[in-house]
Amino acid sequence: MSFSIYELFGLIIFIYILLPTLLGRCLHLGVLWRGQRTPQVALTFDDGPDPHFTPQLLRILREHNVQASFFVVGELAERHPDLVRQIAAEGHTLGSHGYQHGFSWLQGPFSSIREISRGNQSITKITGNAPVFYRPSWGVFNFASFLFLRFNKQKILLWSFMSQDWAPRSTSKKITSCVLKKIKPGSVVVFHDRCTKPGAAEDGPAKMLEALPGILEELKNRELKPVKLEEMAFQDTSMVKRALRGLWQVWEYGFAKAAGLQPVGDLFRLTVRNYRGKMMQLPDGTLLNPGDKVGELHLNNDLLQSITSTTVSIERVAVRVLRETRRSLPQLAQKISQDPACQGIKALIGVTMIHRGTAQLGFSVYDLSPGIRPVIAWYQRWLLFLLHPGGLTHLRKQWSKLVPKKVIISRQELIKRYLLEEASIKETPILPVEVLPSGNWNHAS
Repeated sequence: MSFSIYELFGLIIFIYILLPTLLGRCLHLGVLWRGQRTPQVALTFDDGPDPHFTPQLLRILREHNVQASFFVVGELAERHPDLVRQIAAEGHTLGSHGYQHGFSWLQGPFSSIREISRGNQSITKITGNAPVFYRPSWGVFNFASFLFLRFNKQKILLWSFMSQDWAPRSTSKKITSCVLKKIKPGSVVVFHDRCTKPGAAEDGPAKMLEALPGILEELKNRELKPVKLEEMAFQDTSMVKRALRGLWQVWEYGFAKAAGLQPVGDLFRLTVRNYRGKMMQLPDGTLLNPGDKVGELHLNNDLLQSITSTTVSIERVAVRVLRETRRSLPQLAQKISQDPACQGIKALIGVTMIHRGTAQLGFSVYDLSPGIRPVIAWYQRWLLFLLHPGGLTHLRKQWSKLVPKKVIISRQELIKRYLLEEASIKETPILPVEVLPSGNWNHAS
């Protein structure tokens, strides 16, 4: 196979310019661009510092007690070091926007690396701290810049949307309308505190400053808190992980249909099976024999994913899962007592990594048989990787605790606690317990 000079040139252009930009800008591979769906937003300001507009911007942010993030151009930072120090002193994030705001598509490999390195060095020299975040000019990459940033382990930040403050026909009202229409929990918004031509309106920063106070007031009314980037809980951007989640959702849908899982409230999914374990006696005297009718419990993984993606703290995830469990147990008790398909069920059984704390809800906890334990552990660890925003990093930290157990509550204990004594149960507080931040009752054996 041979290539003409034009085909070879086109291939080089694609690999060096278009492919890295496609991976980063369109597929968001290896870049950050929006946060988790928590009541937080990130307001970012590009192309400064500017001796006229940046001080006004800092005053507005100070008056509204708001933290933001500034992506400064290294060459301008060197001209106005006092402004850079002021940004840092007032608690805002300082990120790099390159040294000369160069367009990477027109730069060779060495020029690209020098643009990134000199921009970082300018900020480090002024503040004493190296910038953690980098935003490429115009949000485009070339092969050299993309690889260098990845190997340098610098966090690449793009955006959820732009405020359009740079547009030639923009006005303060249009900026306000654009931002308030598009902003939502987790948004990363781009503003500009300096005009960088070509294409940008010279009075864009002035219009932005006019619009900003009203935007900040409305964000407060909507209970959306502007935070600096270090405080933002970013959404996972791994293309592989998103693909795996999609495949897993297909599998979950197929399994639910094949197993006949029926929703019970928001949390539980239930199917009726014959008990296949060894004979055992539960604490209330209920005797389970092989072949007895039992309810197999599964959790709604969509709800679990929502909990783990919007609650970063381990303790808060634990409390939320237990609260959802307690809230749903009366619905489960009613289902078991009234549904003809559930008549004859002797116990409810699930398998979960969230078993610490279930005893106070009436469940007994048992070890799985050695033969099935490794398979269940592997599956639920994999599920934890998919559901939790911490991914593999979180998984490694919690590895020793990722031990699935069988949890069982008898039919009579469930009905006694959550149907006959529901009122008293509602008054019982959930005590602090050690519990994994994510996981589920799934595919009981």
